[in-house]
Amino acid sequence: MRSFKEQLEKDFDGTFFNLDEFAELHTIDGKEIPVVVDNETLIQLNMGKTVNSDGIFTDSIIIFVQKKYLDYEPVIGQVMDFDGVTYPVDNVLSNTGGYTVVLRGNEG
Repeated sequence: MRSFKEQLEKDFDGTFFNLDEFAELHTIDGKEIPVVVDNETLIQLNMGKTVNSDGIFTDSIIIFVQKKYLDYEPVIGQVMDFDGVTYPVDNVLSNTGGYTVVLRGNEG
């Protein structure tokens, strides 16, 4: 019988990070890996497009990535290259087997 953690990892691979289901291939720091991009959550959290006091918009992206594909643990303030665009990491949540990472878009 599988442990809960083993079953969860199987579900990650078989469903959530399945390229035929939710995941898409994206490049993180030069490495192509399955990632789930969830901009709907950002909109719901009112974090997607925000306007600062000067009326300048910022675009943020929220991604879910499995720990096994990254060579490091992301931290707030670190720079991450996502699909050829450099973003500062705005927030990170570590979940069983994966990370939820909010990438802050460039202001301008």
